[in-house]
Amino acid sequence: MRTLIICVLVGIGVNAGFSQIIVDWTEIPHDIGTRWVKNSRSTVTVDLGTTGGPQTWYFTTQPMGPENDTIVIVAPSSSPFIDSFTNVNLVYMQQELTDIIYQHYGLYADAMISLGLGGTAMGDLWLWKYVPPDSAPLPIQYGDSRHFGFHYTIEDGGVDSVTYEHYGWQVCDAFGTVTIPYNTFDCLRVCDFDTCVMTMFVAGYPIFFDTTTHISHAFVAENYDGVVCVLSLPDETNQHFTSAQSLERLVDFSTGIQEVDDVVMPSLLHYPTPFSDHVTITYTLNRASSISVHIYNAIGELVRTFSGMQPAGTHTILWDGTDEHGHPLPGGIYVYRAVTDVSSRVGKMLLVR
Repeated sequence: MRTLIICVLVGIGVNAGFSQIIVDWTEIPHDIGTRWVKNSRSTVTVDLGTTGGPQTWYFTTQPMGPENDTIVIVAPSSSPFIDSFTNVNLVYMQQELTDIIYQHYGLYADAMISLGLGGTAMGDLWLWKYVPPDSAPLPIQYGDSRHFGFHYTIEDGGVDSVTYEHYGWQVCDAFGTVTIPYNTFDCLRVCDFDTCVMTMFVAGYPIFFDTTTHISHAFVAENYDGVVCVLSLPDETNQHFTSAQSLERLVDFSTGIQEVDDVVMPSLLHYPTPFSDHVTITYTLNRASSISVHIYNAIGELVRTFSGMQPAGTHTILWDGTDEHGHPLPGGIYVYRAVTDVSSRVGKMLLVR
């Protein structure tokens, strides 16, 4: 997750001559419908060169993974977490198999502010709200650096929680050209030295601590953002390591307003979790479509169906835990599947009696 965040922090402008590399907010992709397709691979060997420049980097020989991830810029109002953040004017949405991640930013002439993430996992909601928001000053250029620090807390039933604190140093430490199978780009290398402290709490008391450090490099190009991102193994101390935990590189890119139905259709989640009387199932359609929401019990029997034609937008279904005949169903795990004319998504929920 950290690699992805770094890769979409900044874009750069390259003027005549490498000495004129400047980060400008207008060169950070921000049009709705702009899409990145990226591929990643774990445990790879890389050649990061040295600091300074101009340099030439090649990330063309590493074998990559079988699946691609798609990131698309969506309207902020389409995020189901929009009420949790203020000053959001840029939202990146990523689909990872059946899960969705929304990255929330504030993009301004003097800064790009990372506000936090929200997502769904099998229909369940999770939220990482950065405190304080991580603000990267704009404009920046080669040689600029900054310290960063933020934390977020994951609640578990209101009793247990886990807090993650990130702090460290970021520096624009090199520039040159980077070549990947997709293309060759003029780029600026942004290096992060990140320390993450995880603290687990039970009934409000800290019971476990763990500290992990990573070094990461994002190679950012004008109007493309991160075309290559490299993450070190845990506790790496050499800035120019050769054994990487992961490598991510650009596979495809498109700009402008476009349909994103094939990226995610629909966005699907539910609340509360668990539930006892009623549960609200929420889904988002990027265009008008017929949709059916089927609910199955733990042994795969269909117990309830909701269907109809819906316009584009966010819609909700209120289910009271009964079958098609209005009979109450027993407590347990229920799976729900939303099906449109182009795609389907699945979630699961817990009914407590």
